[in-house]
Amino acid sequence: MEILSFDVSAGQPAEAYGSVGVTAQALFRGEAVAVTVLHVAAGGEVGRHPAPVDQLLVITAGHGVVQAGSGDWENVGAGQAVVWLAGEEHTTRAVADITAVVIEMAAAL
Repeated sequence: MEILSFDVSAGQPAEAYGSVGVTAQALFRGEAVAVTVLHVAAGGEVGRHPAPVDQLLVITAGHGVVQAGSGDWENVGAGQAVVWLAGEEHTTRAVADITAVVIEMAAAL
């Protein structure tokens, strides 16, 4: 057994795609799945990028908005999840600090 910490201080700054106010903590990496905890500070953003594989964003705390492609911004918050399919452009913005679990699923990561 291993106990993992995923509070904000355990994460590493994530600045890819012009992201701001984001920290990421990889919890698990396997052949077919990867699990990462993201913290997005209020006013922060995960920059627009294509999903490299199918992704599930499970919001456990906070709230913000998400957008896929050039579609409308959608409100999301704790207790909700968002699915992006491989190749789908998307971005996430935090209105209040967000904690989310990202599950990436593919035949091989």
